[in-house]
Amino acid sequence: TVESEAAHGTVTRHYREHQKGNPTSTNPVASIYAWTRGLEHRGKLDGNNDLIAFSQKLEKACVDTIDSGKMTKDLAGCIYGLKNVKPEHYLNTMDFLQAIRETQEKM
Repeated sequence: TVESEAAHGTVTRHYREHQKGNPTSTNPVASIYAWTRGLEHRGKLDGNNDLIAFSQKLEKACVDTIDSGKMTKDLAGCIYGLKNVKPEHYLNTMDFLQAIRETQEKM
C-alpha cells in the first residue's frame, strides 16, 4: 500500500484567478510528486522499469529546475522574503511547468 497526497490550500483561489484569465503562480511540485510516487510504486508492482525511471526523472527535473533558479512565487518568497519578491524572481504556473519539461527533455 502506498499513500500520497498533494498539498492544497491556495489552489482554489488560484483557480478562480485562472478562470478570470489572470496568470497564477501555483506550485505544482506536490501534485507532481503525488503522481510520480504512485507511478513509481505501480512500476515496482509491475516490474516496469521504464515507468520507474520516468517517475524518478520527472522528480529530478523538478529539483533541478528549482535549483537552476526557475521557481514559483511561493518558493521565491522563501529565498527573497515574501515582501521582497518581484515578478522577475518567479515564473507563472504554465511557464514553470514548461521549464520542468525542458529540464526533463535535456536529461
